[in-house]
Amino acid sequence: MTPNELNYSPIKKLCLVLVFSIQKLKHYFQAHVVCLVSRENPIKFFMSKPVLSDRLARWYLQFQQFEIVYIPQKAIKIQVLADFLADHPIHYDWNLIDELPDEDAMVIEVQPPLKMYFDGVAHCR
Repeated sequence: MTPNELNYSPIKKLCLVLVFSIQKLKHYFQAHVVCLVSRENPIKFFMSKPVLSDRLARWYLQFQQFEIVYIPQKAIKIQVLADFLADHPIHYDWNLIDELPDEDAMVIEVQPPLKMYFDGVAHCR
């Protein structure tokens, strides 16, 4: 991001990310319905503006070319487990097996723990 783009509001940053993803992944956007899971709706943001600047108008035109469905982030958290269970039903004759045969056992390599370094900056809400 350029220094000017770092000063954008969070909703404009979201729109900028969507614009970049449209530019890089245009063939996916053309072939599929894109579900945008976010706290803020960029399409609603554009519709609430009485006058769009040149940049916002170009972004809005790019968004209108594709079928982008907005899904609120709060709704997706609760629904994911229910959707997974509905898509993967457990058969009535399924038995839980807690021991593995020797031929299917895999070697597990223990990795050293990760070290994280911080520069003292904290972000609090």
